[in-house]
Amino acid sequence: MANDGWNWDDLGNDIRDVIDKAVYSQDYSELNESVRSLIGNVINMGTDALKRATGGSSRAAYDDSDKGSYQDGTKSTPRVVPSQNNLPALYGNPQKIMSGGIMKIVGGAVLAGGAVCLSALIDLVGWWFYFDFGLIAALPAILGLIVGVPLIVSGSKQIGFVNRFKTYRQILGQKTHCTIERLSQSVGKSVKKVRKELKRMIDDGLFLEGHLDEKETILITSDETYSDYQKSLIKQAEQSVKATAKERQSEKDAKLQEVLDKGNSFISQIRACNDAIPGEEISEKISRMELIVRRIFERAETNPEIVPDLKKLMDYYLPMTIKLLNAYADMDKQPVQGENIQASKREIEETLDTLNLAFEKLLDELFSDTAMDVSSDISVLNTLLAQEGLKGDDFK
Repeated sequence: MANDGWNWDDLGNDIRDVIDKAVYSQDYSELNESVRSLIGNVINMGTDALKRATGGSSRAAYDDSDKGSYQDGTKSTPRVVPSQNNLPALYGNPQKIMSGGIMKIVGGAVLAGGAVCLSALIDLVGWWFYFDFGLIAALPAILGLIVGVPLIVSGSKQIGFVNRFKTYRQILGQKTHCTIERLSQSVGKSVKKVRKELKRMIDDGLFLEGHLDEKETILITSDETYSDYQKSLIKQAEQSVKATAKERQSEKDAKLQEVLDKGNSFISQIRACNDAIPGEEISEKISRMELIVRRIFERAETNPEIVPDLKKLMDYYLPMTIKLLNAYADMDKQPVQGENIQASKREIEETLDTLNLAFEKLLDELFSDTAMDVSSDISVLNTLLAQEGLKGDDFK
C-alpha cells in the first residue's frame, strides 16, 4: 500500500528539526505549536488510512451493505474456494491482519490526539497563571507522537499488505501460478520486495498451499500444481542426465573411432613396408608385428577403457617403427649393399625383435583384467566343486 503522498521520512525529519531547534536555541515558545501541527497531520492521515481500510476502492474490499460478502461477490469465509474449476481452498482470510492494522491506526491516532490535548491543557494552565512551561508543555505531545506515529505507520503497512494480497489474488484469478514479475508490476513494487512479501504471505497462511519455484521467479498457489512442477523438474533432470550421458558416449565413440582409424593407418603402413621388403626372415618379423598391433587395436575396440594405455604406442613407438621400416626398405633397394647398409639393416632387424617383444607384452597387459576375472571365476568354481564333493581328489 502506498502512503498516498505522505513521506514518513520527512515526518521524522520534521520532528527532529523542531526539537533540535528548540533545544539549541533554548526557546520553547514555538515548540508546542509546531508539535500540534505535526500531530494534526498525523491524525488526519490516520483518519484517511482508516477510511481507505473500511471503504476503499479495491474490488475485494468489504461492502458495508453486506458484511458477509465482498464487493466482487465472493463470500467472506475463512477460506476462499474458487468455484469455477472446483479448486481446493487456496487462500486464507486476511481479516485478522486487516483488523490489526485498523486497530493500530486508531490506537495511534487516539494516543497522539490525547497527547496533543494534554499538551494543550498544560499550555492553557501556564497561560492562565502567566507561566511558560516551555518544553514541559510539549513533552506529552512529543511522547504521543513518538509512540503513536509508529503505530499508525505499522497499521498502514498491514492494510497495504492485505490490499496487495487481494490484488495478487485478483491477478491469479482461477490460475494457480503467476510470475513474480507480473505481480510486481501490478502493485508498482520491485520484484525483490514482492518476492519477500510473498514469502511472508505464505508464512502467514494467506496462501494456504503457496510455494515459490526453484529460482523464486514464480508463485505457485496449489500443492497439485507444485507437485506437477516438481515432476517436471525431475523429468527435465532425467532428460538432462540422459542427454549428457549420450553426449559423453558420443565423445567417447568419436575418440575411440579416431584411435581405431589411426591404428588402421599404422597397420596399413606396416603392411606396405612388408610388401616393399622381399627378405623372407624380416618379412616374418614384420608380419608378426602387424598381427600383434592388429590384436592390440581389436582389444581397444571391444574395451574402449584401455585407449589411454595406448598413448605411448601411438605417439612414439609405432611412428618410430614405421620410420625404421621405411628406412630399411630404402636401403634394401640399393643395388650395392655395402658394410654400412648391411650393419644398419641388421640393427633394424634386431630392433624389430625387441619391438615385437614389447608389443606382445603390451597386448598381454591389456588382457590382465580378463585374466584376473578368469582366475577369480576358476577359484570360485573350484570352491563350489569342493563343497559339493565333486573335485577329483574327493573320489579317491
